[in-house]
Amino acid sequence: GIQDEEFANVNGTLYMADEGIRETLAEMNDPNIDGCADGGDGQPGACALGDTVDERSAKDGYAAEAVKVGQACGKTYLVTVSEKNSVGFLYDLTDITSPQLTQVFHLSPESETKNPTVAY
Repeated sequence: GIQDEEFANVNGTLYMADEGIRETLAEMNDPNIDGCADGGDGQPGACALGDTVDERSAKDGYAAEAVKVGQACGKTYLVTVSEKNSVGFLYDLTDITSPQLTQVFHLSPESETKNPTVAY
């Protein structure tokens, strides 16, 4: 499945409130178009973030939503969060000339295996 902001379910609040987005939401929930056979609850629907591809990053780059630097346990760390897929990246900047990627993680473990409608 593809990944974008439109992860709402068909016939949900957003779908009912905005006629202009209904076709997009229907496509995002249809496993034959951009949806997945299992949205995280055994039913077809929008894909879980762990099952999606951020199509725009190839064009736009990573698109960091936030970046924060801090210290813990005598080391300097940078954490950044992607705008499109809710994935965090933790870097050890203790040696600023040689940053090390320490961890990659989903911001919500639920969103890795469930679409947002199911997860939240």
